[in-house]
Amino acid sequence: MKRKFPLLTAVNTLIYLFIMAPLLVIVISSFNPGEYLVFPPEGFSLKWYEAVLTGGKYTEPFWNSIKLAVATTAVALPVGTMAAYAIQRFEFRFKQALLSLFLSPLVIPTLLFGIGLLIFFSSLGVQMFFMRLLLAHIVLIVPYVIRTMLAGFSRMERSVEEASIVLGASPVRTFFLVTLPLARPSLLASAFLSLVLSFDELVIALFLTGPGITTLPMTIYSDIQFNLSPSLAAISSIIIAGTVLVGLIGILMTKRSGRT
Repeated sequence: MKRKFPLLTAVNTLIYLFIMAPLLVIVISSFNPGEYLVFPPEGFSLKWYEAVLTGGKYTEPFWNSIKLAVATTAVALPVGTMAAYAIQRFEFRFKQALLSLFLSPLVIPTLLFGIGLLIFFSSLGVQMFFMRLLLAHIVLIVPYVIRTMLAGFSRMERSVEEASIVLGASPVRTFFLVTLPLARPSLLASAFLSLVLSFDELVIALFLTGPGITTLPMTIYSDIQFNLSPSLAAISSIIIAGTVLVGLIGILMTKRSGRT
């Protein structure tokens, strides 16, 4: 018989409400017909969504952020997966030191990291701003992929891989045809984290971007400082909806694979 903990349930409910309340405020405020961002809204209007989708102000920064997030995921996901597999499956000298090196960006303040990368790229004379951002994002995102994939590989039964090798498959073939399909939920979670974290990164972009490239978080940050209009709530609501949609697609893909 399962015990019920009404107090714990109530506390959890309050925590979820506390987390979700700012998102609900943003979505509700996006329908305000006035010229300023207020809550509760003074009426109902979709004009700010129309302004965001047709005005063109956010279009280029949005696609810059999308391209950066996709490119970061395309590099960080395989690099982090292979690193996590090697750390989880093999024993070698300086294993813990290598793991600490990979995870070090998680403990370094992003502000210091951005300043250091700015000095580094400036000393090398690198002026390709998209490439600077891409390299910085890869360094930031790989630790998240490694942590997620380490958890996924640790829960896998090694006997399945051993059976594949005993039946004649090479280690490489076993990795691609057995290990990776079994690790699909962790791969999907890693890809989702990579996309969201890269798309949302602001501090690094403030240091490393230059003329000709602006990300969506930078544009939103600039508007918050100088133009606090409901269009900010509208574009934020679109981002929230897109994030939820990507998450739901990931959940459905995971369920289709027969794993939770």
